[in-house]
Amino acid sequence: MISLPNLRINLPEWQPSDFHQIIKNKKKIADLLERTGKGSDKFEYACNRIKHLISKGKSHEIPQVIETPIDVRALTYLFGQQVFHDNTNITKEMLECLYSPRPRLGLISLLQMIKVYFHYFDQIGSEEILDCICRLLNNELEHRDSYKSDHGLARLIKNKDLLFTLDSPKQVVEYARSRNVDLDVIFKEFCLQDYHNSRFNNLCRYQYYLETLRHLPAGKDHPVLAEVCKPDVYDAPAGEGRLLGHEVLEILIDRSPSQEIADTWRGVILTIAGDPRVPDTSSRFRKWWSILGSERQKKVRGWLSGFDLMLFLEALKNYGENYGDADMQRMFRARKIFLEGLHDQGLIYHSRLFIGSSPERYLRGSYKRNELPEYARLSDTYRSMIYLQVGHCHMIEGSHNAKLWLFSELPTDANISQYSKRDFHPRELTKRIERLHHKEYGQSAKPPVAIRHYPDLTWQAAAIKFLQNEGIRPDIERLFDPISYTRYKYRYGL
Repeated sequence: MISLPNLRINLPEWQPSDFHQIIKNKKKIADLLERTGKGSDKFEYACNRIKHLISKGKSHEIPQVIETPIDVRALTYLFGQQVFHDNTNITKEMLECLYSPRPRLGLISLLQMIKVYFHYFDQIGSEEILDCICRLLNNELEHRDSYKSDHGLARLIKNKDLLFTLDSPKQVVEYARSRNVDLDVIFKEFCLQDYHNSRFNNLCRYQYYLETLRHLPAGKDHPVLAEVCKPDVYDAPAGEGRLLGHEVLEILIDRSPSQEIADTWRGVILTIAGDPRVPDTSSRFRKWWSILGSERQKKVRGWLSGFDLMLFLEALKNYGENYGDADMQRMFRARKIFLEGLHDQGLIYHSRLFIGSSPERYLRGSYKRNELPEYARLSDTYRSMIYLQVGHCHMIEGSHNAKLWLFSELPTDANISQYSKRDFHPRELTKRIERLHHKEYGQSAKPPVAIRHYPDLTWQAAAIKFLQNEGIRPDIERLFDPISYTRYKYRYGL
């Protein structure tokens, strides 16, 4: 072990002269604060005088008290405070009075006005006021060109014609797209990263999301899809009583083909707006679907019928495989081809899914809850059922040993399409509807039929005959696999 010598350090006592530089620098800071106005008694007095007028409801008198550059700094500072916007509005007279003391704004006041512009943008007030501020900033920056090229103000000066206009968020996005670069690259180029959480930057991002969705190949996945699913994004105001989510939904719905939609795009629609088949009195329907219109609702309902059918078949297959139900596994392929064949021909106009607790757990484990359509619960642990409107007829299909039920008319009190009713017993969807049908229609309508899924071909033939007798003529070949279709033609003809 090495021993260190004892060190004795003698420090001299502090002398008054040692503090001279500190005092000198402190005075410089105080002088700088005095010159900029902030932190000085004069600045505080000017702010308080303006705030007093606002509190007394005399905002219109503010221009009369702006007499010195410090008053201008105080007012431009207050323009950037939320409490100012909560209690009054920026007016043309307020903007004009900024030039009462001098023909040009001081640097501090100019920077504060730039901050106000980016922070609030279209939330500043009317479009007229925003336009006035745009012209004010353009005019100010036009007379300031003595900054180094890497100075933030120099970059704003260079791009002022693009940045300080009423539609500047759109122009910034178009500029980024024309250069094929990410929006953050443009923010850095324009020195806008300091305003990262501003209204202006958010509007640029929202516009970027919309433009990306407009140019994205239909159904293609993209990180923007995850961004627009965030509540603070889709709930952002988009003007004229609309939200950004309405713009997103319209783009996704209108750009997707009528018969099908990609899983990712459907997930975004359900996450934002939910299922359009819920009662039109529900708050979510009123918020989104009532504004999107009946044609878009109809288009999405068609997609969701296919989704309901896919989920039903998934649950059916899962039960057969996991619980070793040989009969269900044997019948699954034929039932799948038959039901999907009806859907692919555009014959299914409406649907509703009914599931027990076990298939519900399976589906929730496979999908996010907000990406699932509205479904009802069955008071049967393992069973799942589905209602399908095929043309003007109505079909009830179920798992396990359930029969395939077909109705030419649906009784008024069937409640199948009443989405406010969310809990059902399996018999409510079969025997009860049969009783209601007989009670309501008697002999005036064709009686319902209940078809066992056995033997193969026989049950399909019975269902096809029922539909044909009702004037619904599916392409039979699309309801079978090739081998079964050949056997069907041999047995039943065309």
